[in-house]
Amino acid sequence: MDKKSILAIVIITIVILLLPTYYKLINGDQKRTYVPQEVPVESASKPVRQKPENIKATETLPAKPLVDTSNKESMFVDTLTQSLAISDITIETPLIHAKMNNMGGGKFYSWDLKNYGTWQGDLVRIIDKQIENGFDFSFITISGEKIDANRFAFTPTMEYPEKILLSQGEKKKVEYSLTIGDSKITKAITFYADYYHIDVELFIENPSALLLNNEYQFGWINGLPSNEENRSEDYTYSEAYASMGDEIENYTIDSEDEVETRSINGKTDWIAVRTKYFLAAIIPGDVKTSGVNFGGFGEKIGEVVERRYLAQLNINKTDPSSDSYSVYMGPMDYSIVSEYEKGLDDLIMSHGWYERTFRAISLPIIGLLKFFYSFIPNYGVVIILFSILVKIVVYPLTKKSYKSMKEMSRVQPLLAELKEKYKKDPQRLNKETMKLYKEHGINPLGGCLPMLLQLPLLGALFIVFRSTIQLRGATFIPGWIDDLSRADTIFTLPFSLPMYGDQFNILPILMAGSMMIQSKMTMKDPKQKAMVYIMPIFMLLIFNQFPSGLNLYYTLFNVLTIIQQKFTDNQGTQKA
Repeated sequence: MDKKSILAIVIITIVILLLPTYYKLINGDQKRTYVPQEVPVESASKPVRQKPENIKATETLPAKPLVDTSNKESMFVDTLTQSLAISDITIETPLIHAKMNNMGGGKFYSWDLKNYGTWQGDLVRIIDKQIENGFDFSFITISGEKIDANRFAFTPTMEYPEKILLSQGEKKKVEYSLTIGDSKITKAITFYADYYHIDVELFIENPSALLLNNEYQFGWINGLPSNEENRSEDYTYSEAYASMGDEIENYTIDSEDEVETRSINGKTDWIAVRTKYFLAAIIPGDVKTSGVNFGGFGEKIGEVVERRYLAQLNINKTDPSSDSYSVYMGPMDYSIVSEYEKGLDDLIMSHGWYERTFRAISLPIIGLLKFFYSFIPNYGVVIILFSILVKIVVYPLTKKSYKSMKEMSRVQPLLAELKEKYKKDPQRLNKETMKLYKEHGINPLGGCLPMLLQLPLLGALFIVFRSTIQLRGATFIPGWIDDLSRADTIFTLPFSLPMYGDQFNILPILMAGSMMIQSKMTMKDPKQKAMVYIMPIFMLLIFNQFPSGLNLYYTLFNVLTIIQQKFTDNQGTQKA
C-alpha cells in the first residue's frame, strides 16, 4: 500500500467520523419519495417471529388515579363525573404485550414488543409509565381552559374483560366516552394481532360548543425510552419528525438547555419520534390537519441527556364526523414500516445526510442479508458469507489497484533518478515523469482510483452494520459475540481511555492486527514504515466501541484481502 493509498484511507475514516457532527451543523431537510395513500385497516396472515429466549416482561407499577380536581371554577370540569374507578386492561397479541386503563379514553402505561429484548433480558418497551410517554389529545375550551384528556376518566361503553388475547388474524375494539357540557367525546381503539399499530377513532359530538376555534391537538408526548446498553449512542439517533408535502421536517433536542418550540403550518401526513432502532408514529386518516407543533425537553440521567419529545398534530374540527388515526409503535424494520405506504419508511437508513447519501445502496444490502438469513439462521455466518461475496465483487478493482502499486514500486528507482537529475527544473521533471509512466504503461491514479470507486459500498456497509435492526440481539458465538449490534466486550476497565473508552474488546484488536499484516505486505518504502503501525492503532481506537458486526465484517474483509494479495503476488512470481 503506497503513501497515497494510506492517506486516502485516513481521509475517508476522518470524513466518516465527522459526518454526524457535520449533519448537526447543517441540519438539512429530508426528501420524501412516496405518494401519500390511505392506510389499509385489515388483518394479515403473515408468519409471526418467535419470542427470544430468556426474555421476560418488565414489571409495571400499579396504575394511580390521575383525576384532575384542581380547577373548581371550570364550567366544563365541574360537569365531569370523576367518581369512576380506574379499570385496567391487558392486551396480549403474538407481537405485543400492553397495559392500559380508561384514563383519557384508553391511556397506555406499557407497550412491550415480544420479539425484541434488551441486553438485560426484558422486553423492549415503547411506552413506559416511568416517563409518562405515549399518545394523547388535548384542546382549549371555548372559555379558554386547557383540557388534557389523559387526566380524566372515561366511561367504557360496554363491559370489557381484564385481559384481551388475540391470535393471528384477530382484532378487537374497545370504546370509551366522556361528556363535557353539551358535548361528548368518544374514543375507540382497535387492536390487531398481526400489526404493531392500533387504530384510534375520535368522535366529538357538537364540537363548536366545546373547542376554541374548532381545534384540538393529537400527538405524542415525552419521546421514547432507551432500550439499549449504550444509551448515549441510542439517543444520538433520537429525533422528532413530521411529513409535510414533499418534505420531512425534523426537530432535535440534544441538551438540558431550554428548548425552543416550533410550529409549522400545513397539511401533515404523519408525525413520528424515534430512537436508534424503534419508532412511534401517528398517521392520520381522513383528518383535516393544519400543522404540527414540536417541543419537549432534555433530561440528564447519569451522563446521558435523554430526549423527551412532543410532536403534535393540529386538527380543524368543523363537523361531527369521526377522526381516525393509525398509531405505530414498533421496530424500525424497513419490511414492516414500508407497509404503511405514506413514506414512513423514508426514516429507515436516513438519519443524517451521510445515511441518506448511501441509502440507495444500504437498503438492498439489508435485503440481501435477510435473504441469506432465511437459509442460514445466524447473522454472524451470514456476515462471513457476505464479506466473501463482496470480496469477489470488488476483486477486479482491487487486483487492478495491486497491479498498479507493484508497477509503481518497480519504477521508484527510475523516478528517484529523474528527481535528482531535474530537481532544478520542475516542468521538465513532470514531463519526463509522465513519459516514464507512459513507457511502462502505468496510470498514476491506478492505485487510488479503484479504492475510491469502492467508497460508496464501504460507506453503505458502515451504516448497515452499525444501525440495522436485523443485527440487534443477533448471536454469533454464544458467550463471546452475543449481540452483533453491540461491542464484543470481554471485561470493563476500571478507567476510560481517550477515544478507546473503558471496554476491552477482541474483534477491534483482530481487525487492527489484520490491517497491520496487510500494510506490511504492501509497504515497500522504509520511510513509510511508521504507517504500518500508526494506521492500525488509530483504527483500533476508533472502532473499539463500534458494534461487533461491523468489526467482524472489516476483520474478515482484511483477512480476505491478505489472502488475495498473497495469491496475486504468487501469480506474479510464477509469470516472472
